[in-house]
Amino acid sequence: MPTETDPAAAARWTTQVLRATAALALLSTLTQGLLAGLFVTGDVGLLTVHNVLGSVISVFALVQFALALVERRVRGRRGEANSWRLTVLTGLFLVLVFAQIGLGMSRLVAPHMFLGVTAAALAMLVLFVALTEGGPAPSRRTALTGETL
Repeated sequence: MPTETDPAAAARWTTQVLRATAALALLSTLTQGLLAGLFVTGDVGLLTVHNVLGSVISVFALVQFALALVERRVRGRRGEANSWRLTVLTGLFLVLVFAQIGLGMSRLVAPHMFLGVTAAALAMLVLFVALTEGGPAPSRRTALTGETL
């Protein structure tokens, strides 16, 4: 039975913050689509909210990319399973978010909307990978013998 000091019992703080940031980034990205739809239907005041939320998403993207780098390094030092997926996906999300901001400020609406949908899909993928691959390494015990490999 795992104890509180067992590293496999709880995920590291970086993993927890990465997961929370990924969830917030996804919710914010989906909210951006809602705000854009309401703006297009005539609520011009929501453009300012859309702009501010874009800046907030860029902070989430920066934080989750930095945390993915830290997580990868920590897992490598501990000799745990180490995947490149989370680092690459958060980096790609970061690039997409800054491209989104540039396109939005340039009023290039069609590519801005296309990348917005792509960013939302990528944010979902980042959250999925953070939840499934970002946790502690699985136990090295076999189910049948109870011996370590």
